Amino acid sequence: MKSKSEQLADMQQRRDKILEMIREDGTVTVKMLTEAFGLTEATIRTDLRMLQKEGYVQRYHGGATLMTGKQNTGALLLERQTHLVQKDAIGRLAAKHIDNGDTVIFDSGTTTTAIANHMNHIRKLSVITTAVNIALKLGGEPGINILLTGGTFKFPTLSTSGEKAASFFENVLAEKLFLATACISPRLGLSFPSETDIKVKSAMMKSANTVYVVADSSKIDKVSMFALPCDWSDIHYLITDSGISAASVKAFEALGVKVLVAD
Repeated sequence: MKSKSEQLADMQQRRDKILEMIREDGTVTVKMLTEAFGLTEATIRTDLRMLQKEGYVQRYHGGATLMTGKQNTGALLLERQTHLVQKDAIGRLAAKHIDNGDTVIFDSGTTTTAIANHMNHIRKLSVITTAVNIALKLGGEPGINILLTGGTFKFPTLSTSGEKAASFFENVLAEKLFLATACISPRLGLSFPSETDIKVKSAMMKSANTVYVVADSSKIDKVSMFALPCDWSDIHYLITDSGISAASVKAFEALGVKVLVAD
């Protein structure tokens, strides 16, 4: 039997995971969480009450939503505003791998948005994206053609998701994909706090000739709840920042993934 301190640690870890799911999808239901964690509705409701008390979520009948949702969506702000200096450096380096005339897929997220901030050298480009904010940012640029997928809107990532978003890529062929991830580990691959985007990301990877995973070093050697089913041969580059360890670089390159480090 676990001690009280161990039980409290487990409870806090579970609440952290629940909050990560809500930050990814914007909203969750009690039913979804009971299935994900294998716990009773009473336990999950207690977790959501605590997260509401701490100011992270707003509960409603049968679930909870992110407290900052309406404010951030109105201002076109992404939820995860962390490690922005590193992400900007990654975005600058990733943008150098985009050439005039390319057809490029942009995943949603703060790191892929940073790539869109460094596209001044591009005069002609076709972009397929799930990210509404990236579509708005690049859509007014002359010579850049935007295809925005359909699907369910997720306000924390300002993106579309679900079956319709995934099916959009069935007949798409692109030179390059810039894929975001929550965690990446040489041993356990890419993983995410929610499974809602797994099918979309898999469909993106199948449509692209070259796959660049863009992830700041805080995400490396970490693991989240849901794995992306893919082989390392499906990933060609990892673009990250100088916080990555030499051991991690060696481990990824042993798997056939070329690591590019942004200053």
